[in-house]
Amino acid sequence: MIKQMSRYWRWCYRPWPLGLLVGLLSSLLLLSGAWQLGTWQARQSEQQRLGVLHAEVVRRSAVLLSELAGHLQVLDQQKIAQCDDNARQQLRSLRHGMLYTHAVALRLADGQWCYSLPLPTEQQLQSYQAWQFDSVRLLWNPQQLSVSSQPSLLLMDAGAQVASSLRYLQETIALPDGYQALLTDAQGQRMLDFSGVRMVTTATEQAAAQSPQPLFVADGKVYLRGPGDSRGMRLLLVTDDGPLRQATAYYQRLFGGLALAFAALLGWLAALLIRHEQSLHKALQLALRRGELEVDYQPLVDLQTRRCVGAEALVRWRRADGQRVRPDLFIPQAEDSGQICAITQRVIELVLAEVGELLRSNPQLYVSVNLAAADIAGAAFAEPARRLLREAGVAPGQLVWEVTERGLVDVELATRLLGQLRADGHRIAIDDFGTGYSSLSYLQQLPVDVLKIDKSFVDALGTEAASSPVAPHVIEMARDLGLKVIAEGVEHERQAVLLAELGAQIGQGWLFAKPLDAQAFRMFVAQH
Repeated sequence: MIKQMSRYWRWCYRPWPLGLLVGLLSSLLLLSGAWQLGTWQARQSEQQRLGVLHAEVVRRSAVLLSELAGHLQVLDQQKIAQCDDNARQQLRSLRHGMLYTHAVALRLADGQWCYSLPLPTEQQLQSYQAWQFDSVRLLWNPQQLSVSSQPSLLLMDAGAQVASSLRYLQETIALPDGYQALLTDAQGQRMLDFSGVRMVTTATEQAAAQSPQPLFVADGKVYLRGPGDSRGMRLLLVTDDGPLRQATAYYQRLFGGLALAFAALLGWLAALLIRHEQSLHKALQLALRRGELEVDYQPLVDLQTRRCVGAEALVRWRRADGQRVRPDLFIPQAEDSGQICAITQRVIELVLAEVGELLRSNPQLYVSVNLAAADIAGAAFAEPARRLLREAGVAPGQLVWEVTERGLVDVELATRLLGQLRADGHRIAIDDFGTGYSSLSYLQQLPVDVLKIDKSFVDALGTEAASSPVAPHVIEMARDLGLKVIAEGVEHERQAVLLAELGAQIGQGWLFAKPLDAQAFRMFVAQH
């Protein structure tokens, strides 16, 4: 069962199946977002489109109502003592000069009304809907459109009346076919239908008037609600939802297509990434078999005498075409895939093959080899290293093991393995100290001989950087624990002098030498 699952996983863990899976999952997520984005964009577009018409309706209706309000002001300025033929003729003359007006009336001093033409009585006005705007009342009754003797729209204040018609309102705003304009109160209870058809709002219209969102869609209709005035009067623009549905379908197709294209791109990139990783994995396997891995040696120099005391072995990969692959490209991949263990063993073999004779003839020299977390966990390198040291005739003390703080996740396991290596005669160095999570308590637990200070802390020496005190602190701590200190990344003479004054024993960096091949390293040792 496990073998079958393993074979199935190996089949699945190929570029295009995994790329297809990434593409499918991405498309599901992106299509969901595209659907919502398309709906939102369609509503925004519809709101913008209707907003232009809404503003024009408000402007045009305001022109008519302002004109009627101006007529009221003119009437309020008239002085008529009694309602006789002359007074009525005067009012008729005034009415002829007033736009949108059928008749006018003026209240006399005795409280009676004088009309240019008969207007509704107080009792008849009970059938009208009415709104109060400060001192002015707006009254309307669509049913009066069919009654020529009664106005369907009235504007009046305490001293005057102006009779108009809802037809003037319809003609003024000139709504396109398929649109309605409704003036409602804040609750949507009372309504002035600009088309002059109804006086009562529906439940849907009331919901639209009270909706927190300007655009409201229900029952196949789209409602655009204006912000309203200080009295809560709101203009509702109503139309069929056909254009909104068409816009929604358009934007959903548009964004859906973009989402599918992006999902396909993600799947393709995932496939390329997996293929790159797998090709790098296979290339590393071939490199190990073909012997494409090399070792460079960066000298370690005594800061007092400037004599070479050893080197750090740095693995390099030179392809068959002569091109080198940067370590930061293949080392992380090797650590993830577990190939780092084979690389470590290959480095040990190369070190003893290339500089074994140099180490035998210079017992004070040593070479440090880096161990990864997988090396610590598996310890597969330990027995081959013992055998190779015996065959090369090199003392265990001349092969120093460097471990990074990342390799010390399991402190108990690391302590046990490093203790065994130390018992064999090896020395143990902590590489890049201060950049991870080790602490003084770890150092007291681990069988450590050397601390290597990271280059970033060396660069900060003598500056005002926040990390400037780190290197002196590490050197002092190492001295208290009886550990040697190697400073990495030394590039300037002033750094070397300052490190020596602080108590660091050994330096490593371009001030002394860049990483060298085996032959150049042997020459460097002979000269230093």
